Amino acid sequence: MAPLLLGENMHPLLEELYAYHHNASMIIDEVKILLMQLTKNTSPLKENEDLFRLLSVLHDEKERLHHQNEELIRKRLVATDVAIHPRILDLERDHDSFYKIADHLKLLVDSELSRAEILAIIEDYIRKYYDHIDSEENIFFPMADKHLTEQDWQEIESQWQG
Repeated sequence: MAPLLLGENMHPLLEELYAYHHNASMIIDEVKILLMQLTKNTSPLKENEDLFRLLSVLHDEKERLHHQNEELIRKRLVATDVAIHPRILDLERDHDSFYKIADHLKLLVDSELSRAEILAIIEDYIRKYYDHIDSEENIFFPMADKHLTEQDWQEIESQWQG
């Protein structure tokens, strides 16, 4: 199934989620740049406020609401008679995992882990986040857009956060 592109007659709620992904990806790109710089110098990670500030932005209240809204759609899609791709079923676990990872990332500032271990944890987080976004945009969003009815969307919209 070809991914939907923003503005291709996608349901407006999906467009909102897609736009959030775009903004989150820009922040992650900034984190990646900082990581590349940090691998080349030896300054203490604790002194790199930009890195931890950007990571915290990825797990603020907007992120929580974003995942709640995705769950509204995912649960509605799972309740249909459509055969659901296994990756869509995994999204709820992903969302729960990101909350745990966020808590773990906050602890890295005062961690006793080595610099290499901390950088590896952040790099792993970035890979997981991009994989998650990819699954949503290329599997979940297109299926929801195709299979949810206007009545489904009205019900979702009545519970929408943010």
